[in-house]
Amino acid sequence: MASAVDAASPDEAAGGWTAAARVVWLPTADEMAGIDRHAVASGATSERVLIETAGREVARQIQTRHTPGRAVALAGSGHNGADALVALRTLRTWGWDVVAVQCGSRPPEPDVTAGWELQWGDVDALADACRNADVILDGLLGTGARGAPRGRLSAIIEEVNALDVERVAVDGPSGVDFTTGTIEGACIRADLTVTLGWPKLGLLMYPARRHCGELVAVEIGFPPPHETPGARAITGRWAGSLLHGRAADAHKGDAGYVTVVAGQEGMAGAAILAGRAASRAGAGIVRIMSDPTNREIIQEAVPDAVFAPWDSDEAVRESVAWADAIVLGPGLGRGDERRRLAESVLEARDGRPVLIDADGLSAWAGDLADLAARLRPSDAITPHPGELGRLLGVEATAIQGNRVAVARSTAETLGCAVLLKGAPSLLAAAGELRVSTTGGLALAAGGSGDVLSGASGAFLAAGYAAPDAVSVALFLTGAAAEISAHAIGHTASDVPDRIPAVRATVEGLGLPRDPAVLFRSTAPPA
Repeated sequence: MASAVDAASPDEAAGGWTAAARVVWLPTADEMAGIDRHAVASGATSERVLIETAGREVARQIQTRHTPGRAVALAGSGHNGADALVALRTLRTWGWDVVAVQCGSRPPEPDVTAGWELQWGDVDALADACRNADVILDGLLGTGARGAPRGRLSAIIEEVNALDVERVAVDGPSGVDFTTGTIEGACIRADLTVTLGWPKLGLLMYPARRHCGELVAVEIGFPPPHETPGARAITGRWAGSLLHGRAADAHKGDAGYVTVVAGQEGMAGAAILAGRAASRAGAGIVRIMSDPTNREIIQEAVPDAVFAPWDSDEAVRESVAWADAIVLGPGLGRGDERRRLAESVLEARDGRPVLIDADGLSAWAGDLADLAARLRPSDAITPHPGELGRLLGVEATAIQGNRVAVARSTAETLGCAVLLKGAPSLLAAAGELRVSTTGGLALAAGGSGDVLSGASGAFLAAGYAAPDAVSVALFLTGAAAEISAHAIGHTASDVPDRIPAVRATVEGLGLPRDPAVLFRSTAPPA
């Protein structure tokens, strides 16, 4: 994968994250249905126009990847099947050999063929219909489908998955839940998913994301949402719009001071990673408050940072009062002594924003109410599922099984921004959900959370609101990690030095080369 910093131009940077609109909503299945209904009822468009545009965009995405060959469309009874037939008809006009297979109880709307005669295959002889196919279009089920595919549809999906042919899902792979990303039965394994209008929330969630292959959202003529969907993607252009530079006469104080409270004895690495990331993300000065035994290694590894020991209450108060923002927790250690240290930091902060991560959160394990009483809307916490589970007093598996709802409910309970790390990471704040689009498995390395915490602290110190600070840091560190995402030996320590170049690329992003593409994401590693 080409990197964000070595691409030929900002619009060609890697990972697909540059090919996105500035605002990319992630509606649930019900929200998307409401957008569709309102678009038609308001007179902004018609169902027939939406189907025609959708089908042509699907065909265009296929045409850009293949020379004309043989395409087979599996058409269900609903609009999804009609979209697939329009795509098939369009491919025929471009010189493709095409076959349609009716897989629903009734054929889709007959006028979608626009007078073109299509060859129809027998669903009971699917292998024959698909023989020598270059592409199979999955138009079986759409956003309205619920639960596992039943009866003949399940058998069709399993049969198609066994074929050695490229599979293109229309809107989403049949069998996924477009809201939650769960899969309850048979599900198409697509190589390419062309989703229509906004990407649906569930398509970015696992395990559905694994079945989408490359994910491309295409614009088909929907008006702006009449009701704002509850989730949005953290895209490169949006992250760039949140970033603000510095005045020509700015000094280090204008950039913000960050105090990183991290690193018990033997855990200096966490403090070093967070401190380096804060510096590389633009903090004016970084102060690392740590165990006194870590002084030498931290000052050698992060020479631009100031070291302060945490061995007295006075030292803690002074380091907190000096800062514009505080990062609390990486490698902090656990136990009553660390709980007292964490409480001292929060008591001394006097309105300064605080980001709490890792052991900082474990200090309040099972004591959510006390932590909630100490936090403010200007704060953020950034747990992984295990850390959030300890805080809430539940198993990590309970977190993983309902990540969206847990992130939202925790943010409501604590009254601050909550980043639940994972694939994808979810940021909940003030009733809004933001979903990461960079990083993924590239961030599955020890210390990645420390890097994210430090970078977030830099943006908090620069005056960004907590949700925006964490969003920007999440995007930049994820994009920086993707540069060597598939290289053996990738470590979190590789990431901080890449942040400035990635930021420069993000700030220079223009419009995508293909204006019809709202969002593009490469297939996750197999």
